[in-house]
Amino acid sequence: MICYILLLTASASCTSTRKLSKKFSEQPAVIKAQLSGTAYSNRPEELKTRYTIAHNSLWDKLAAYRLEKDTLPPVSGEAIIRLSLVTDTRLNVEAYQQQQLIAGFAIPVRKRGKYLILEKKRTMIPIPVIYFDVKEAITILAPLKNNRIGIHRYSDHTLWILFFGASNTGRSIEEYSQLNETE
Repeated sequence: MICYILLLTASASCTSTRKLSKKFSEQPAVIKAQLSGTAYSNRPEELKTRYTIAHNSLWDKLAAYRLEKDTLPPVSGEAIIRLSLVTDTRLNVEAYQQQQLIAGFAIPVRKRGKYLILEKKRTMIPIPVIYFDVKEAITILAPLKNNRIGIHRYSDHTLWILFFGASNTGRSIEEYSQLNETE
């Protein structure tokens, strides 16, 4: 009986990607022109939120989700990053500096309505009454109504041993501005 209660508690504590998509400074827009080769700043915008703002470049943030882990050339903060949603399962990322293509890669994504899921991992290890472990990591990318692109990363690790429990939750939100073609 206690096992079922713990299992229900853990599955109820899992976070939905829809709930995460509502934490940006603006609501997500429908994925259309904002992911069709549109240029974005490589530097994140300043946000005033209660979540962690990590200030990672867009290039470095997206490079972590590519399948090929080969080396990439360094990209400066002044670089322009172009995002193209080729299919519902593949996003192309290209870096330009002084109108020259520096490098590019593709990352696997899952399209869900108004946002893309970059990562969604969830593991549960239940041993009735003695041990219960839940790990969750979710990252979404969403085009926003204010012509920005937002990346929200959420992670949670909950552990129960006998009747003692602990949890470690972290999240970060970053938004990147769309650039005009004349910039």
